[in-house]
Amino acid sequence: MSARVAWVFSLARCGSSVIAYAAGAPWRVPVADEPFGPWDRTGPPYSYPPEQDELRRRYWDVGEHLTPEVVALAQRVFDAIAGDAGRVICKHPHDSIRPEEFASELPEHRSIFLLRNPLMRLNSLLVRGWTNSMSEQYDLPRFKTVAQRWLDHPHRFTFEEFRARPRVFFGRVWDAWGWDHSPADAEAAVEYSRSHYHASSRQLGDRKPRHLVSEQRLALPEDAIDLYLEDDFVRELMESAGWSTRRDDYLGTRPG
Repeated sequence: MSARVAWVFSLARCGSSVIAYAAGAPWRVPVADEPFGPWDRTGPPYSYPPEQDELRRRYWDVGEHLTPEVVALAQRVFDAIAGDAGRVICKHPHDSIRPEEFASELPEHRSIFLLRNPLMRLNSLLVRGWTNSMSEQYDLPRFKTVAQRWLDHPHRFTFEEFRARPRVFFGRVWDAWGWDHSPADAEAAVEYSRSHYHASSRQLGDRKPRHLVSEQRLALPEDAIDLYLEDDFVRELMESAGWSTRRDDYLGTRPG
């Protein structure tokens, strides 16, 4: 029987790592960490099956589409990673998988969509020097594309919700995936999130610092702040999500 697959769609620096790993922690459900990404992850620390390297190359060769061959190969990778657990969480912080293809080609897979305050996400990219991960205009076009997908998705989540009410957050995630769960499972997921720090997918299992690195200081250029806050779509999105649209909140040094 094929493994059950639950997805976390997001963008980089939205918290998908800690959420994916913590959500699987109560049952030791493994995570397929960006198997469609541009990296060969058949070696340490992931040690995915050889088919993962073939999957990502074939996926990119066909223009990042879920062709029948790609889907069949992906299921083989998922099955191998899932092992005896019988289920796996696929973390996909990219804009490459089109929602309509996911719905038509992977109808049995469940998914959630995670978003973060776009200016704090951008700050995280800049603080960490991940400028190669950004498109033009401080990644604004990509963010808008993915934010529209988030708005269209039936199971929307924000990183800020996770920070504010993690137990409720994980319960909602598991409900969206169709997983049975208990309060004890929520406690286990929260404990994992508190004791493990996923600064990036290359740093699995590090102890969590007192403050997130990306929130200790603000590194946003003023033109980037203005670009986002003066975009009507982004501003309306931020207001509806409860994210500050005050320019001064993104300047200077954050307290604490």
